[in-house]
Amino acid sequence: MANDFLQLYERCYDDIYRYVYCRTGDPWCTDDIVSDVFLKAYRHYDSTRPTHKAWLVTIARNTIVDYYRKSGRELPGEVPESLTFMTVLEDLEHDLERACLKSALSQLDSEQFELINLRFFGGLKFKEIAVVLGTKQANIKTRFYRTLEQLRKKVESCLASENS
Repeated sequence: MANDFLQLYERCYDDIYRYVYCRTGDPWCTDDIVSDVFLKAYRHYDSTRPTHKAWLVTIARNTIVDYYRKSGRELPGEVPESLTFMTVLEDLEHDLERACLKSALSQLDSEQFELINLRFFGGLKFKEIAVVLGTKQANIKTRFYRTLEQLRKKVESCLASENS
């Protein structure tokens, strides 16, 4: 069991860390939460579970809420300021592209941001996102592609207005 869990940890750690960091924007909170996530996962590990990553993200979502509830602070509802340091955004070539994407992300509602976070920062497949959110895969795909199209239009609009 320990060896199987270690492989799961190594395979999923980065995705879980990015997911939690994207939700909190605070590296200290992220470290605490991710540690709690893997501790809880170890205690309840079952090697026959079909979707381990979705299970870990579900634990992470609940642990984030618990962490903020216990600390008496409010969970950030918007894109954290420190998100600009995320690897995904650092891959963009220009500061303008990064600023436009950050602006577009900040305009998403919490459900839309969660979809983007789960897919890109958490690295989940649509089937896994459906498990985490407790809905049908087709519904997730539709909502995701609508959100992605909305993001694309906002980024293009931002770039066009900055270039003119």
